[in-house]
Amino acid sequence: MKRCPDCRKDYADDSLMYCLDDGTALVQGRIADEPATVLLSGDRSSEEGLTATLPAAVSKRSLNTSAWIAAAVFAIVAAFFAYGYFDRPSKHDSRAVRVSFEPPAELAFNDTVPDAAMISPDGQRIVFSGTSSDDKNMLYVRELNSTEAKLLPGSDNPLEPFWSPDSKSVAYGSNGKLKRSDLSAGNAQTLCDSARMVGGSWSKDGIIVFAPDYRKPVVQVSAKGGEPSPVVMDVPADSEERHRYPYFLPDGRRFLFSRETKGIWEGSLDSPEIRQILPDNTPVVYSKDGHLIFVRSDTLVAQAFDEKTLTLSGEPIPLIADQKSWINNFRFSASDDGTLVWQGVWERDYQLIWYDRTGKQVGTADAPSKVAAGEDPRISPDGKRIAIKRNPPNTIWVVDTEKGNSLRITNDFGQIPVWSPDGSRIAFSGVNGLMAKASNGLGDTETLLPGGAPFPRQWSPDGKYLIYLRRGVKTRLDMYAVSLQGDPKEMLLLNSPFDDDDPELSPDGKWLAYAADDTGSPEIYIQPFNNGTLGSDRKRISTSGGRMPVWDRRGTEIYWVGPDGNLMSSTIKPGASGPEFGTPTALFKTRMIGTARLGYGSVHEFDVSPDGQRFLVGTVLGETKVPKPTMILNWPALTNK
Repeated sequence: MKRCPDCRKDYADDSLMYCLDDGTALVQGRIADEPATVLLSGDRSSEEGLTATLPAAVSKRSLNTSAWIAAAVFAIVAAFFAYGYFDRPSKHDSRAVRVSFEPPAELAFNDTVPDAAMISPDGQRIVFSGTSSDDKNMLYVRELNSTEAKLLPGSDNPLEPFWSPDSKSVAYGSNGKLKRSDLSAGNAQTLCDSARMVGGSWSKDGIIVFAPDYRKPVVQVSAKGGEPSPVVMDVPADSEERHRYPYFLPDGRRFLFSRETKGIWEGSLDSPEIRQILPDNTPVVYSKDGHLIFVRSDTLVAQAFDEKTLTLSGEPIPLIADQKSWINNFRFSASDDGTLVWQGVWERDYQLIWYDRTGKQVGTADAPSKVAAGEDPRISPDGKRIAIKRNPPNTIWVVDTEKGNSLRITNDFGQIPVWSPDGSRIAFSGVNGLMAKASNGLGDTETLLPGGAPFPRQWSPDGKYLIYLRRGVKTRLDMYAVSLQGDPKEMLLLNSPFDDDDPELSPDGKWLAYAADDTGSPEIYIQPFNNGTLGSDRKRISTSGGRMPVWDRRGTEIYWVGPDGNLMSSTIKPGASGPEFGTPTALFKTRMIGTARLGYGSVHEFDVSPDGQRFLVGTVLGETKVPKPTMILNWPALTNK
């Protein structure tokens, strides 16, 4: 049996893929088995939108949490009685109710960096990231019985927010720091450095365990701030531990965490012993009703779990099915009183499209596809091939623009491809660090620089150096070069207190262009480059923001993307003390996946043909806003069917 989630019609023919009435993709199960579903927004109930507001009149002081939620659910359901949308529930109805969480009208979810919507432990409020009209991404808190959202000052570019056990504070990553915002206070408090937060959890004893960056082990710090210290674990001395998404169990000493490629494990602040709980590579939440909630095969599931003996029982029970998930982001949370919030990964319709200098589409490089992140297209030196990253899983491919086919280069994880000057090899960020492989896919993969999470950006024109980025513990995104002659030698180019991103060498290899945000927003700069070092002469090229600089291969022009998505150009003329740049000019407006923020190892979403007349742009097709998160009230009812 299948059902149409839009027109709510059942189909007995399991071979059907789409609804015969409206063309919507069918899902498994009957309408009768589906939880009641409505939208939660700030609008009045209407026949067109079928929306309802949680009533502000319900007092949290006069009702306990369960009663408050029951009253709120009743108010939502009651709004639909006139339309016959639901059968009237009885007083003792234990059904789950599904709600779509919608940000205020002046904010948007866009997943330029991973958005978040996390329910508080007491189930009374949600913290979420939203992007304002001026493209600032911040954290907001909204009480579930209110349509107002409160800004958390100082929460710029937030990552992976998580609640304190008393639901009065939120911790999160922000611009290379672990921060804390108390709902009753003003600006954020910086607790410690965290290059790129990859999940954290706050214990009842005031200890925070968090993963400070990709490919790093979890550490611990006081919720009042301080210097992080390791969480001692009994692992081999030569093991490069890669942890994500710790989650404290009720005793506040033991915690679950994702051990990359090895599943979910239990660790402790009191013992170095660790133990595997699940083989799945997924974030995990422990619910106090005795379930683990995790993702399996693009389905959010719950499985009975004894937190004292650390044993699972029974089979996983689907909670939300047929929605894409991504292990790189913590996209769900659960409160102590049975409220669940889930935000599936947004897959955009996307295509690599050729444009001329006026913005007219003059061709395509590949078929349309659905992606969660851009493909980082880079054109080969001869202009006949394009290196891209396809996801998921992240692997490197080469598209032949003349033959119209593609060749897979890597089988394991790979991202951010960079061509060698002669086009024979491709460097990329891989499982073992900075890696390279023949561009025809043959032969073994070579490790150029082992360890860490490097982001390669360009091979120098003379083939002697590879320019790449790495996050610093205290200096955010830093710039390096590695010598490829003899033994690899890592050389620091730039490590300011700000994000230094998108390095790109001029065709003669003498000047390095890059983006930096030391003025408060990204701008384009150049500095001299000589034998793996940067000179002190620094010039700013952009006038109103910019990212992703790319030199014309003839050395007569440089391009970048402005904060509004416009592709910008500046002409170049020889000068007595180096190149002289003309006034920036907008060529055309692009539709990329994010253009304004630095510091996240972000992809480079355009390149220029060797003759400088065509631009290859990773283009978003259709809608540009992420779907709303789903909130299920009384989700444990789904485990009792």
